[in-house]
Amino acid sequence: MSYQVLARKYRPQSFGDVVGQSHVTTTLVNAIKQDRMAHAVLFTGPRGTGKTTIARILAKAMNCKGGPTPTPCNQCKICTEIITGHCADVFEIDGASNNSVDQIRDLRENVIYMPASASFKIYIIDEVHMLSTAAFNALLKTLEEPPDHVLFIFATTEVHKIPATILSRCQRHDLGRIPLESISGLLKNICDKEGFMVQDQGLDLIAREADGSVRDSLSLLDRILSFAPDTDITYAMVTDALGIIDRKLMSDIITALVEKNGSALIALVETINDTGMDLKKFYGDLIVHFRNLNVIKLCGPEHPAVNMTFAQKQQIHHMVSPLREGYLEILLQVLLQEESMVKFSSHTKIAIETVLLKLLQVRPGMVLDQIIQKLDALARQIGKKSAGPAYEKTAETDSSGVHEPLAARQNACAPGSSHPVSVPKKLTYTEPEAQTREPEKTWQGFLTRIESTLPYLSALLAKGKVKEPAAGILEVSLHNCSAFDKNRLETKQQELKKDCQAFLGKQLHIQVVSQTRTLPQAAPEKADFKAMQAALHHPLVKEAQEIFNGEIINY
Repeated sequence: MSYQVLARKYRPQSFGDVVGQSHVTTTLVNAIKQDRMAHAVLFTGPRGTGKTTIARILAKAMNCKGGPTPTPCNQCKICTEIITGHCADVFEIDGASNNSVDQIRDLRENVIYMPASASFKIYIIDEVHMLSTAAFNALLKTLEEPPDHVLFIFATTEVHKIPATILSRCQRHDLGRIPLESISGLLKNICDKEGFMVQDQGLDLIAREADGSVRDSLSLLDRILSFAPDTDITYAMVTDALGIIDRKLMSDIITALVEKNGSALIALVETINDTGMDLKKFYGDLIVHFRNLNVIKLCGPEHPAVNMTFAQKQQIHHMVSPLREGYLEILLQVLLQEESMVKFSSHTKIAIETVLLKLLQVRPGMVLDQIIQKLDALARQIGKKSAGPAYEKTAETDSSGVHEPLAARQNACAPGSSHPVSVPKKLTYTEPEAQTREPEKTWQGFLTRIESTLPYLSALLAKGKVKEPAAGILEVSLHNCSAFDKNRLETKQQELKKDCQAFLGKQLHIQVVSQTRTLPQAAPEKADFKAMQAALHHPLVKEAQEIFNGEIINY
């Protein structure tokens, strides 16, 4: 076959041609110049980042006719033989297929012989982590003290599988993923050399799909050049050739979510399905996109954690800036929670539509902390309406000035009662006694004390059973607490214990007890019932139910 793929045709032949790994190439160049080259070198990193390429360049640098030199000539006999893979003194071994202990023993026996024509005998073992434990053990002694004319170069994508005894005998170099801008620039240079014109957006899309791998990007570019009918390739051609969703569709999904437009979401899913793209891959891309939106919202467009060009980051930052803090994070949590449903569903399209419509229920203007604060305020208002003032209206019944509390008269003239009702001759108003007097040193007094600062927990503890198993200790048993109640208790437990110790001088122990049978409760009074019904139908309570997907089990 006469055609040579781009990944082989444009493989770097010198340290200066390597893209994005300057920290490794600079170290090797200086080591060669200073004659400090290690006898065993290990290259680690993701696929397609240059491990084997740098190993071959290092072999040429050590065996070049004018070397060792950091700039091999690529013209002498040794260099050309290494490039074509025919050098008798440079052995490229595949660790996956040559992983037995017998093959390593043969290697150990051959290292003692001098090189045939080069200066060094070099062993390049790719995917070295595939060697067996026995093979690694057979290599230990030779690797630690090899002959002066031998150089070992290892490459692996899974360095954690290599024994520590091997790692300690090698000089390790970690190769990272290539930045998107570097890959885009490389692709543009190659397109110019090949006589093709690809839009910059298309090159950026190829670089993003390559995920930091130069070899993957060149393979994708090879595919696109074969797909294009002429030398001018547009962004739309790139998306069609790779089967990738246009970034504009992702932006349209965000817009539809913010505008609560369910019909637009359904239409977008239908459009994506009609393109023939794998919907499960689309869902994975959607999760990654929302992750990028969240990172840019939190860290700004300058943060390197998002693999995009700076112009794309700025565009996204402008789009997410008006959104409230935490909104995108909640959307991402829902997407991750429902991932298994989409992954294993036999109706992928319907599953994705269900998840997207569920995202519509998340409101961008309300975050969890604000909801909890408003619920606390609502609970405080309900408590005031239910209890009423300690002393509201008093009646002057005789000339001696003795006043009868209004609460006692309310009990006497309750609805449906046959008791006579005494109508006061004169009504006066006094301040509530609870506001002017310190509560009694009792459990009820403690609940009254914390009602102003922790109204929700005050109402929750009032439902518990209190006992004193020992002097100076109070135990409160709570039955059938919801997950929300438990979380609030855990958050404020230390504060409750501190207040109880300061007010009652006793240690507080709160115990949550599971109970399958709900104990009968006394029927609420009419005023309490009206207040509770008003609370249950409050818009804030309804919104909290939707966000937490909760159910009111005790009212």
